[in-house]
Amino acid sequence: MLRPSFRLRGSNGRLTSKAPHFDGKTQGGPLTRICLLPDRVVCKIGGGDAHDFLQNLLTNNLDQVSSTQAIYTLLQTPQGKYLFDFFVIEQDGHYLVDCDRDAAPELLKRLMFYKLRADVTLASMGEDWIVGAVWDTETSGETGLGDEFHGGLLFNDPRLNALGQRFIVPAAAADAALAAGKISSPDEYDAHRIALAVPGAQDLIADKTFPMEANLDLLGAIDFQKGCFVGQEVTSRTYRKGQVRKRIVTVRANTDLPAPRTAVMAGERQAGELLSSAGAQGLALLRLDRLGDPLTADEISVEPSLPGWLSDTAMGSMKE
Repeated sequence: MLRPSFRLRGSNGRLTSKAPHFDGKTQGGPLTRICLLPDRVVCKIGGGDAHDFLQNLLTNNLDQVSSTQAIYTLLQTPQGKYLFDFFVIEQDGHYLVDCDRDAAPELLKRLMFYKLRADVTLASMGEDWIVGAVWDTETSGETGLGDEFHGGLLFNDPRLNALGQRFIVPAAAADAALAAGKISSPDEYDAHRIALAVPGAQDLIADKTFPMEANLDLLGAIDFQKGCFVGQEVTSRTYRKGQVRKRIVTVRANTDLPAPRTAVMAGERQAGELLSSAGAQGLALLRLDRLGDPLTADEISVEPSLPGWLSDTAMGSMKE
């Protein structure tokens, strides 16, 4: 029976949290696809203390952020559990935050709780700015970050090169931005994301999900060298000890997958649960010691299928 080893090691044999970038091009040639992401919203964070304020809270290193480089980062609970995930990029002396629309009010509320007397301003841009994605491009990961794009920003998705680029533009520029490629739907983008085993906000549960189980460490959301952040003690201890017993993986079936949160069974024992899906392909949070077992969800056979970045980085060698 094949059993995967989740020793997170790079080519030098040392533990690593960095996911490799790969271009994701197909043999038939890349095709530029573009869509708006209506489930995302832009917030703005400014003020003289904004950098230090965020640096002390977030899992990633804000020193990497500029008008030409974005980061993907988290705000955790003190117990090291997921609360919010979002992108941060700098523009004109303040930070733009690309976050889940439904979570934005609570994110701003939580940041306000931490603000106290710091010189920090927090605001939602509402419907004035929009977020979109561009993927399957010839220059995926190579266009240069922070390019002016219809009065906004076009930046490489810092999680994986294969995810392409994201853009933040004024709502009035939506039609002009969409002219940059073949207009696609958010569902098509979700299918692309799912095929890469990348979770969306709908796959993460606030105050329950552990970021490393969701591969957020491998997707570059956590800088283990930066110093303090909320939940650092638990997250760093888990990382050092390699105590990750579950991971989000891609699963496939011969028919449409059941609803999210349907139990995935290995015989009579639960091995995990389904998350978001696109037809017969979806994501599942699964126990690593059950990946080699026959698995079912609502009596439908499902098979884990790992993209190159996850299998090469996290799976290690497959052993009998």
